[in-house]
Amino acid sequence: MWISGLHIPQSYLTALVQTTCRRKKWALDKSTLYTVVTKIQHPEDIKEKPEDGCYISGMFIEGAAWNLEGANLKRQNPKELIKEMPVISIIPVESNKLKLKDCIDIPVYVT
Repeated sequence: MWISGLHIPQSYLTALVQTTCRRKKWALDKSTLYTVVTKIQHPEDIKEKPEDGCYISGMFIEGAAWNLEGANLKRQNPKELIKEMPVISIIPVESNKLKLKDCIDIPVYVT
């Protein structure tokens, strides 16, 4: 899904959670989304869709860059303020089963 092309991307993400909750009989108010930055650079390289959730493209990072090999943030290159992120996997999960380790909360802004 090219997330940048959606007028209200939050509606699409909410629908992902709702459909997974219905299928797996989870409580909607106890479910959330978990994201993983993949090593896939181009959406055309995706071979199959995930069972739950989706892959998104069209996300950009400002003031930093993504290191594909190390799967982490790195300093931006000189004169490159904005960089496109690799494909990101969005996974609906039950909140009580989500164990976060070595993660940071990063805001996402829609413009």
